[in-house]
This record gives sequence, structure tokens and C-alpha cells, in this order.
Amino acid sequence: MTDTTQPCTDFGKLFATAFGKACEPYAWQRRLAEGEWPEVLIAPTGSGKTVGVTLAWAHQRLLRPERTPRRLVWCLPMRTLVDQICGEIHEWLERIEADVLDPQALLPRPGGLHVLMGGVDSGRWLETPENPAIIVGTQDMLLSRALMRGYASSRAIWPMEFAMLHQDAQWIFDEVQLMGAGRATSAQLEAFRRMEHVRSMEKAVEGDAVRWTAPARRGASVPPEYRSSAQSRSLWISATLKPEWLATVDHPEPNKVFRVDPTNEVDDRLSRLTEAPKRLWRIGDAPASAASPERKAYLERLADSVVEAHRPGTMTLAILNQVKRAQELHEQVRHRLAVREDLRADVALLHSRFRPPDRKREMSKFLEQGGSSDIIVIATQAVEAGVDISATTMFTELAPWASMVQRFGRANRRAEVKGGARIFWIDLLRSIDEESKQAEKLNKTLSLPYEVDRLRDARRRLIGLTDAAPVHLPHIGEIDPTLNVIRRNDLDDLFDTDADLTGFDVDVSPFVRDSDDTDLRVFWRELPVEDADPPKPEARELCALPVGQAKAWVRNAKKSLGAVFFVRDPQWRRKEQQTQSTPPGWTPLYHHDTLRPGMTVLADVRAGGYGETLGFTGDRRHRPDPVGTPGMPGTPGASTESTPAFQDALGATRDQEGESEGHDDDPRSSTGRPVRLTDHLKKVASEVSSLCDELGTDDATRCLLVRAARWHDLGKAHEVFQATMRKGLNGRVPDGVLLAKTVKGGVRHKRAYFRHELASALAFLGHEGWSREADLCAYLIAAHHGKVRMNLRALPKESPPTEPERLAARFARGIWEGDELPPVELDATERWPGGRLNLSIMELGWDETTRESWTERTRELLRYHGPFRLAWLETILRLADWRASAEQGSGGRDGR
Repeated sequence: MTDTTQPCTDFGKLFATAFGKACEPYAWQRRLAEGEWPEVLIAPTGSGKTVGVTLAWAHQRLLRPERTPRRLVWCLPMRTLVDQICGEIHEWLERIEADVLDPQALLPRPGGLHVLMGGVDSGRWLETPENPAIIVGTQDMLLSRALMRGYASSRAIWPMEFAMLHQDAQWIFDEVQLMGAGRATSAQLEAFRRMEHVRSMEKAVEGDAVRWTAPARRGASVPPEYRSSAQSRSLWISATLKPEWLATVDHPEPNKVFRVDPTNEVDDRLSRLTEAPKRLWRIGDAPASAASPERKAYLERLADSVVEAHRPGTMTLAILNQVKRAQELHEQVRHRLAVREDLRADVALLHSRFRPPDRKREMSKFLEQGGSSDIIVIATQAVEAGVDISATTMFTELAPWASMVQRFGRANRRAEVKGGARIFWIDLLRSIDEESKQAEKLNKTLSLPYEVDRLRDARRRLIGLTDAAPVHLPHIGEIDPTLNVIRRNDLDDLFDTDADLTGFDVDVSPFVRDSDDTDLRVFWRELPVEDADPPKPEARELCALPVGQAKAWVRNAKKSLGAVFFVRDPQWRRKEQQTQSTPPGWTPLYHHDTLRPGMTVLADVRAGGYGETLGFTGDRRHRPDPVGTPGMPGTPGASTESTPAFQDALGATRDQEGESEGHDDDPRSSTGRPVRLTDHLKKVASEVSSLCDELGTDDATRCLLVRAARWHDLGKAHEVFQATMRKGLNGRVPDGVLLAKTVKGGVRHKRAYFRHELASALAFLGHEGWSREADLCAYLIAAHHGKVRMNLRALPKESPPTEPERLAARFARGIWEGDELPPVELDATERWPGGRLNLSIMELGWDETTRESWTERTRELLRYHGPFRLAWLETILRLADWRASAEQGSGGRDGR
């Protein structure tokens, strides 16, 4: 009889249960699950890398949870694969849960699967760091968060996302050859984590690991968070990968390499896949020039070839290198099929410039159960990243060798095509032997988005090749070197999440993707809006665009339409007057050159540029249905919806923690009922202690965080905050009772940009005599909303004090020098006696009272503790505050 109180340690049983049928893992999958975890996995296309890696991690969690990271992070170079992997993992987790193989909850439940893709982020993955989780996301969304500049995320949340991705996380970087600049960044981040881990171990051995938290005994045992068990780590996987690609200035070439050789497998299942025939033909049918008529003629010829080659009842796949060419070929094929009575094939279009429901609709035509087996799929590079399809006939434009190998892997993928698949590759460089400047210019144009030299290398390898089965393919080619490599001082600079004085941030896109492959996101609405709340994009309406293409679209549309594009206004306040044409919380986009990767742009539907069947076109005549209309995919009455698995992983997209970009927003202070300040401080301290228990945090760090919790909201005793809390109470709470929470929502303080946490930190430092040993606790107090962190300065729109006797007083974030906080009993052991706040610490240099400046103190904390530990401590305190606020509010416990 199976012991249902103990986790399953039989990998074969785990594997068979996850698949829901009697299915044996490949021998390599078993070796990976039961052996030492590698740094690099090289396996042929179609060999089961996704399931092998995911279930190997699951097995390690069940077998050795103390040595296996809690979070599995799947980082994918393209968004087309996210839905597919999400659906598969969701099914595996459901079956494992149903079969009671994990009674101790060492693995995520289905609700522990989360997605980060194209502006989509439920925020739920941040709320329970003590629980195992699987996070599936795109390279843009994940690496930008790992650099503390999360695309389509609130600035206040950046430190938490950063912490969760660098603590107790197993990263999986899939299809490394497609990562571009992200490849070097992933290696450098791994190097930084290792370096900080070594430094932490050295400090722990020296008895200095908890400096500025509590006295430490020299030679004390290593605290849990400094042991290797919780260390994050990385695994890079692909069929086309060389370990030396991961060698960077700080990261050596990996030496733990796991290679899958089909000839060494116990059975012949894998060798049958790698030997499955894929006959190869070259067709030289590229455009004779870059002019539109030539491109049109080329696509007409290609459409004729695709339709004629299609075999009824099978899949034909045509892969083009540019979205525009794919869109035009899609239309040409549709028109031909419409007049052919002998062909009834469906047609699907797959590229990366769709809104999620439209992309889902197209992919469902051939991926989901019940999808068509008689179909012609027109795709771009989006199909390369592991999309699980198997074509009988394939057409592909010439691409870099690594890309060609991935494309070939989508033909006869399961060795099911009798007689083998047919692959026709289109030689875009037929003028390669010409030496004229005109020929070279044409080559460059046709090769985009790739370099001509990479296509020449692939062409050389393909000439004379007659079969594209993996066993016949030449060795892996080279990839372009990375020009932008992040260094440790760059990461330290990114730890400061404040925008500069002009409102702009450091652009991390050179470290996320290659310069010609960086995206922003756009959504369309009917304008003007009548709602007083700022329009917030929903996941289903966001479309990713390359920055260069977006600039051209904006430039052309603005010439004739005027102000139809808007970007977020980080200093907007609800009480500000808003022009009728400008949506609240947004400001007009004045120049297309200010667009940068990761931005979210609101477009008036009059700007057009998007068609439901084609995706983004930039054509004003194509006007998308805005959110909320019956035709908008994903809304009630629409024809397509996302899978339950994807929706579960997505959750209800919302502003994480209720933290908007506004500097004076404090939504969690409106809980639906009044809460006394002292009760809230005690509750947060209790939640901190409980969370530290679940995370196994050492005693010294627990003491530090509990003390920070006792002080974190002392600044709410400020008269400005208390005046806000009493709005609408009508005497329900006696005078003199200090409140941390109130009933009425959407209230604003009478002082613009008021931040109570700054008052708390200043009071704590004053209470501690401005001692440097108080710096870490003071920083955590100040940072517990993510809005007061490394710098302390007034905001550009912030007004100075208006009281006559204080006109020359220092001011920052709504706090004025000399503001007074009344006495507060923090708990049974500690009391704030009351006093005035001193802001001289905001000045650079030495002050006789406050001594070193805030900036000097925070920079020293970052230098000593490192960005990963410092952000992790911030996160623990913030989560405890979230949980206390949720439990004390009217809605009960949130996220637990």
C-alpha cells in the first residue's frame, strides 16, 4: 500500500502520473532527475526537454527539498510558447495533486503556476515566497524584473520582483540561441549571485554576517539564508547550444554539461525521432529587388507553391523572417483557398504582434485538442521556440543556422509522416555572388532582422544537404557576440529605483534583448473617457511592438490626428485638473523619440494600426475593437477565450499590492473599517515573525525585521495622515485615537506626495541618535512601500512649506522639517516618546546632528549587504504588511 503521508520518490511513477497514462521517461530524463543538477542541457528538438526539466525539478523537490529551490522560473525567448507550456504544466500539477504524490506540499499546487508575458502579471507570485511555485514568462518580462526595471510593472513593485527572482529560484533559460543580449545578462546575473553568496559565507564564518542587525558571536554557525540550500541557480537548455556561449567577463564557461545522445539511450524511441526523414530542397525564388511590386510578386509565387504543395489532411508550415511578409502571405493563401473547391484547409497566422486572445485563437487552430489536421500555418520566428507542432510540408526562408535547425524540428517531429516530411528552403541571397553595392544592399534588406553573414553561413551549410533529420545536420554554428554586458556596478545603479529629475529611468533594454528586438506595449481605447480613474490596460488588450516600428507608427499618425497617444504620468494626483482630451493618470506623448522599451502606451482607437486577423499592421484603416466591446476577444460574447490553465496562472490582472505609480497613493490604508495604529504595528510584527518561521530565517534577521515592523508605520501618527484617516468617519472613532486604516477609499492627503514611511524612518533614526548601526532598520522602514529607498529629495512638482515661519525649511515627500509626531506605544517593550523630525540627513555631506547623509548610508548598505539580500529583507517586511492589512480589512486574508 502507498504511504500517502510521504512524498513520492519514484521518478517513474511521478512521470507516469503527470502524463496521466502509462508512459516511461527517456533514460536521459531519469538521469537528470536523479543525478547532480547541470548548468547546461543540450538535447535534440522533440526529445522532451520541457517535461524532462520540469519533472526533474519536481522530483528533486520531493527527494531533497532543502537543496532544491522553491521556485522554478521558465524563461522563454518568445511569447508564443508561454500558453503552451503553461497548459502542459497545469495538467501535470493537477494529476500529481489528484494522485496524492505530494502530501507535504513540496510542489506547487495548480494555483502555484504563474505567467509573466507581454504586460501580463497577476502579481500573485509575489505574495507567498514560502510556497513552491512555477513561473513561466518571456525573456523581456523576467530579465527586466531581474534587473529591477520590470516591464509593464509598477515602480514600487520592482524591488520585490527582483528579490523573488534572485532568492531560492531555479532559472531555466530555454532556446539560448534566440536570447540575444539576454544570454550574456543571464550568465552575468548568475555570476553576481555566486559572488554575493561567497561573500556572505565568508562574513558568516567571520561572525559578521548580521552586521547592523544584532551583535554576532565570532565563529557563529552559518545562518540558513547563507547556506547553499537556498541559493538560486541557472540551467541553460537548447538543441543548438555551445557552452562557450555562456562565458562572460564574470561567468566562466560552464563545466557541468548534460548532453543527450540518442545513440546511447536504452531504447530506440529517441533515435527514431532524430532519424525521422525530412527531405530537403532549395528553391531560389527571392524578390529581385526590395521594391513593393517585387515583394508582392515574390509572395504571390510563394503562395502558389504553398497551396500546390499542401496535402489534404496534413499540416503545411511556411516560415518567413518578417511579420509584414507573413501577414501578406497569409492573405494571399486565404484568397487562393477561397477559390479552390478541391481544398478545404484552414489557415492560421502565427507571429509575435498579436493581442493575447487573437494569438490564442490562431494557435488553437492547430495546437489544441480538436484543432484542424488539415491546415496551412503561416508563421515567423515565433514558431522556433519549442512550439509543439509537426508539419508534413514546410517552406522556410533562409535564416541563421541555429534558427534553421529549430525550424527543421517542426517537421515530422514525431516521426509520424510516412515517407518523411518535405522541406523547401528559400534562398534569399540568390545575388550573393554579385559584388555590386546594389546587390549588397538588397541582401541586407532581405536578410532583416538577421545579419547577412549569418545567412551566408547557413546557406553554406545547406548547400548539398538533402535531409534535415537531426542526425544529418552539421555541427552548431556561431552566434553574434554580445556587445552590451552588464557589470556589477551597473546592477548597483539599477538598485536605485527613483527616476531621474526629468522623470526617466535607466534603460535596461540593451541587457534584455538585442537593440533591434526590443518591445513596448500598446492598448487601444475609445477616447475621451468619462471615468475619473486612470485607464488601466487589461492583459487581453496589450500588444507588443518593436520600439522602432512603434516610433514610425506614432510619427505618421500624429501628423494627421494630433494627440492620440499617451504615456503614464508618474506625478499625477487625483485632485489635479485634467483636460477632457487627456485620460486621467496619463499625459500626451509629445514626441515619438521618447518611446523606449518596456513602456506602456495608450492609443486612441482613431490611431488604428491593428486588425484582429492580422495583428499589428500600423495601418490607420485597421481599427481594433477597444476593451469591453462585444467583438473584443476575451469579453463576454466573444468567440475565443483563453484556456482555464492559462487563466488560473494569470489570475486577475491588477496593480500588485495596490501600489500605483502615484507618489502619494496609499490604497492599503483604506481597508473598509478603522484600524488603530498600535494594533496594526503589533499585527505586522506578528506576521513578520510567522513569515520568518516559514522561510527559516535566522534569529538575528528576525529580530531586525520585527523591530522594523514595530516602527514601520509610526509616521502615520503625523497630523496630515490622521486628518486623512478621519475623513468620513463622522465621530465613529474617539478623538485622540491614532488610526492606521480608515473606511473611505480613494482619499488624498492635504499635502501633495506625503509619505508616512519617511516620517517613520526619520523618527527611528532620531530615536537611535542617528547611529550607523540603525541604518539597515531605518532603510527597511522607509522602503516598505517601495517609494522611499536609496535617495531622499523633493519631487519636481512638490511645493515648499507654506507656513510663514517655515518657508525656508527643508522638505521632501510631503514631510517638512520640524514636523512633530506625538508619543506612541509601539509595543510592550518599546515606545516613541514624541519629537520633531529632522531632514538635514537629506543634504549631501556631514551634518553635526544627523552626520552622514541618507544617500551615503544607503549606498554603504548596498555595498555591504549586496542587492539580493537587501531586496529580500525589503520583501519580507512588505509582505508581512500586506498580510496584516488584508486580515485587518473587510476582505479577510489576502493571498494566503
